[in-house]
Amino acid sequence: MEPAQLIQSARHAAGLTQAELARRGDTAQPAIAAYESGARQPNIATLERLLRACEYEVELVARPRVRRGAASLAQLAVTIRDDLLQGDDQSAIRLLFGFADDFRGSSRAGRLSLIEDEPAPTGDARFDAALAGAAEFFASEEEIPSPAWVNGPTRFVEPWWFIASRQAFHAYTLARTPAAFARHGVFVAREVFDRI
Repeated sequence: MEPAQLIQSARHAAGLTQAELARRGDTAQPAIAAYESGARQPNIATLERLLRACEYEVELVARPRVRRGAASLAQLAVTIRDDLLQGDDQSAIRLLFGFADDFRGSSRAGRLSLIEDEPAPTGDARFDAALAGAAEFFASEEEIPSPAWVNGPTRFVEPWWFIASRQAFHAYTLARTPAAFARHGVFVAREVFDRI
C-alpha cells in the first residue's frame, strides 16, 4: 500500500479528521492533506509518527526483491521431498530446472536469499547433491561466494546421477555438465538452465 493510502486508511480507521491527525502527529493539516493526496511523500520517520498517532504499530520490513512466486532452494527441497514421496520424480526434476528462471528473475540480493539457507534433506541423496550443485552453479554465474552448506558430506552423490539422460547420451551430458554440478556427482547438460 502506498503511503497516501496507508495514512488515509489509518486515519479513517481511527475515526480522526485531518486536523485531529495533524494535532496528534505534530504537523499541520495541509501537510496531512498533501500526504493523503500523494502530492508529498512522507519520510519513514514522519510516516511512523502519523501511523502511531492513529494507534497503529509500525514495523518496517525490508526483503530482497525476488521474482514473483520464486521459491528458495530450502523451500524447493520441501516440495521435492513431497513429490518424491508420491513417486513423482519428474515433477521434482522440473522444480530443479525451473529454479533458473526464479534465480535469474530476482535482484542480486534476492538471488543471495534464494540460495543462502541450507535445504533440508529430501530423502534422496541425488536431489540433495543436485540442490548443492544448483546453489554453486548459480552463485558462480552471479560471481558471489557459494554458501558453505554446499560442501556438506551429504551434498555429493555416488554413483553419479545423470539427470534426464538416456545412457546413449551420457557422453554428451558428461561434456555439457557445468563443473559445479559435476563436482557433486550430478550430470545435466547446461542448456536445461539456458531457457529463454
